[in-house]
Amino acid sequence: MTTNEIKQAWSIWINQSEKIITVKKSHGGKEIFFESREVGMKKVCELVSKGYRIG
Repeated sequence: MTTNEIKQAWSIWINQSEKIITVKKSHGGKEIFFESREVGMKKVCELVSKGYRIG
């Protein structure tokens, strides 16, 4: 991804060991980029249904 594409993308941080999702940088988390907020929110909903918490 180019810098411009990253600015237009939407990202979340996922900490798989603690099952936490956040939009801010998270210690122990991995940043995941999505092409749009809508696509990212679908993934967040999917993860919440699997037991992840929003933090």
